[in-house]
Formats: sequence, structure tokens, C-alpha cells
Amino acid sequence: MHAIENFTWLAGATTLGLVGTVSALGGDDTAQQIAELRAANAALAAKVTRLEQAAGNENWLTEERANEIRAIVGDVLADAQSRDSLQSSGMTGGWNKDQGGFFLASPSGDFKLNIKGQVQVRWAYNQRDNEGLGATASKESAWGFENRRTKLTFTGFVLDPSWTYEVKPVFNRAPGSVTGGGATFSSGNITGSVEDIWVQKDYGNGMMWRVGQFKTPFLREELVSSSSQLAAERSLVNDVFTTKFAQGLQFEFGGRAGDQWRALAYYGDGMRANATSVPTSATGTAGGYAGSYTTGFNSNLTDYAFAGRVEYLGQGQWKSMRDLNSYIGDEKAWMIGFGAMTQALRPTNEGPVTASTVDSMWGLTVDATYHLGGATLFAYGVYRQVQLTGDVATRGGGSDDSMDQWGAVVQAGYFLNPTVELFARYELGDTDTDKFRVAEPGVELESDSIATVGFNYFFGGTKDVKWTTDLGYAFSPIGDFNSSGADWLGDGSSTAGTGFTNDGQWVIRTQMQLLF
Repeated sequence: MHAIENFTWLAGATTLGLVGTVSALGGDDTAQQIAELRAANAALAAKVTRLEQAAGNENWLTEERANEIRAIVGDVLADAQSRDSLQSSGMTGGWNKDQGGFFLASPSGDFKLNIKGQVQVRWAYNQRDNEGLGATASKESAWGFENRRTKLTFTGFVLDPSWTYEVKPVFNRAPGSVTGGGATFSSGNITGSVEDIWVQKDYGNGMMWRVGQFKTPFLREELVSSSSQLAAERSLVNDVFTTKFAQGLQFEFGGRAGDQWRALAYYGDGMRANATSVPTSATGTAGGYAGSYTTGFNSNLTDYAFAGRVEYLGQGQWKSMRDLNSYIGDEKAWMIGFGAMTQALRPTNEGPVTASTVDSMWGLTVDATYHLGGATLFAYGVYRQVQLTGDVATRGGGSDDSMDQWGAVVQAGYFLNPTVELFARYELGDTDTDKFRVAEPGVELESDSIATVGFNYFFGGTKDVKWTTDLGYAFSPIGDFNSSGADWLGDGSSTAGTGFTNDGQWVIRTQMQLLF
């Protein structure tokens, strides 16, 4: 208020002084100058009035406004403190596709964490002919949605980039069950397990070792990620012959930029082997060996288990072989691979075993992959011999102590444009188990013969958001080669004079994939 009073006094004094000065000077313009000075004085008086009114309103800064101002100042100070903390620590983070998605890293280069995810949501329709098998036969037609895959992947390094790790929890379609056996974790209605759990050391000279749980190096179709396949699901040949996940130690040699050779060797616990058990009934399918997926050391015992692959890269880069797609504009590349596996199983107790018990097995595979920059061709064959502990009765009155199993897959893809890819696949296989289905009439459940055609639509031209739709038709009954994960179901069979019914099972799948 004192400042306003002083301002008022000064304005008045100034005006009087100017009036006195003008009067003393005199002249024809005196009256006009006095009028102008009066107008200026009136304007100054109006400003003084407004200042006095504002100063008199003691509530212009209310408590609510004061709190708002304090909150704003607090937020600014907190943000500044946070930025100063991050700046002082040097921690970096964000999203970078070339660095594996979302990441956190230290400036010193001794720590990094990548976080990635995969979601595959699928609608499937299955039709099979079960006519004449009675009221207890399964539905001929089935359809619906499923969350085929939901995965999170944590990768990175510690100490330095040569010490890497991976942990991959997965969430199952059926709560309470885990394909392949093993431990589960559960929260409410969500049940899951962990696939990859490993630590790896890279010596930088083309040699590295890995210990933990991972896919063993045998079948190429399995080793390529489910996010990089042509069809919505891998073949049934792959489902029967893949060694899947196991726990052990793996060595890798070569495979660096400029290398044409790469070799991988695995030693560890038992590996999965589907359709290797003798059928227990004339209409039953062959069982399998689950392997050591997330199990303790005294479960699924083996005398030994080895697997390995040798790969030759004739053209292109190793990283292009991670996909079974070849996008328009990609460089041409081709690779040939050879794989082998062997394992000897043993019971978990000291008691006697039956002749039909699986004793050991060994297998071989060869594959070829060609990428043509907009088109791709992939083919492989696989053979496995399963040895039993003794002779088992066969059809015709004989006996046998082994099974000779084989499979083959050939598939091709072609891009019409950067977003649309057409593909086709044919698979053929045999488990050599029908000879053990001795009851009449003889049911044929050992064969696989399926043709699949479809298309992929890549939103934005990448596999990060991909829509896949395909149609598959089975020319032989689905028995040993059945996989609910691939939406193929066992065909109906009966020993009451009808054998089996099969007018050709077929499956439609449409799937949306999101990678992040």
C-alpha cells in the first residue's frame, strides 16, 4: 500500500509541476497542452485505482490455488531429481529392435536385460468321420478359440557381453497341464512353466558353451522359432521326431560372420521322443518318452543322451537362417544341415521290465533350406530306430524287438508382394507300430500323410504382427501322428468289425501373432 500511495503522490506532483511550467511559458498552445496533461493525469488515476482494488482483495491467492502451485513445484522438483539420478547412474533404457526389443543397460557395459514377448491367438475347426462308432464316439466336428502361445523372454548379459542368459516363462492353453511333463507355476486360473533356462559363455573365437534347459540340436524345423514358421503350426512329423527341450550341456563351434560351418554338440538328460512305445491295445496309439523337461536329476533316467548338428552355409548370412520365410529384398542364402541323436533309457526302479519296454534309440536327419529373396524352399528327412528290451508279438504270429520310424517334410513359400505370402506343405511318415496291433481287424494308425496350404499377411511388412490362415487335409487316419497343439485329433477306431472310419480329416486354422 505504501508503494501505491507514493506512486499517487508522485503522479500528482508531476502533473502540477507540468501545469506550472506550461503556464509560465505561455503561448497560443497553452490551453491545448493543459487539456492533454489533464487526460494523462486521468489515465494515471485510473491505473492507481485498479492497483488499489487489487491490493485490497486479500483473497486473490486462495488456499486451493496455493496447493495447486505447491503440487506443480513438487512435481517439477521430483522430475528434476529423477533425471539427475538417472544421469548420475548412467542407466540407459528404451526400445530398439536391433537390440532385442525393450532393454535396460548399464553405461559400463557390464549388464543388459532385454524383454520380449510372443502372443498367438488362434481359431481352429476340425472335422473327422466317426460315423458308426456309437454314442460314445467323439464329436465329428469341433471348433473354437485358443491362446496357442503366450511367452515372455528375458535375455541379456552380466559381467560383459560374453556371459549371456535366457529365461522364458510360458503360459499354457490348459491350466494344470504342461506338454512334455515337468513342474508348473500357478496363479488363479493361469498355469505355466518355463522353457529356456540357460547360461552361456562365448569365448569370441567361434567357441561357446551353454548349460541349463534348451532345445537340443537335432531337428531343424523345431529349432526355428514358432514365430518364424510358414504355417500356423509345425508339422506332425516334427511333433513325433523332435527331441524338444532337455537339460544338459551344449558346445557350439563356428557360426560367426564369415564362417561357413557350424557344429553343435549336446550331452545331458533324456530327450523327448513321441510314438516310441509299443501300443497297449489294438486301437491305441503309441506312447512316448517325455524327456527331462524341468525335472529333477532322478527323474526320467538315462544311461546316456547325446545330440548334435553340423551345418554348412553355402551362401548368405547365418542370421537369415533363423526364419523359414524369405522376404522380398532379402539376399539369397542356402544351408544344408545334418543331425544325429542317441539315448539309452532305464527304469526308475530295480524291478524287472517287460519285453516291450523301450531300451534305446538313435536317429538321423538331413535338411536343406533355400532363401531366394521373396521365395523359400525347405525340406528334410528323418529316421529313428527304437530298440526294445525283448521280442514282442507281431501280426502273423512273428515277433520283433525294434521299430524303424521315418518322416519327410517339404514346404515352399512365395511372396506376392511385401505383405502377402502363399505357402504349401506336404508331410509323410510312419512309426512302424501297426505290426504290434495284433487283434483283428487290424487297425492302421501308424501313418502320416497331410497336405497343407495357406497364406500369411504381414502387417507393416514384418512378422511382428502376422495373420496366418491355412487348410490341412489328412489322407490317412490320424493315430500316432496326432497333436492337439496342431489341432489334429485322433481318428475314431473300433475292433467290432469296422476297423476305423476315415473319409479324410481336415483342419482350418486362422491365427493372429503379435511380437513385442
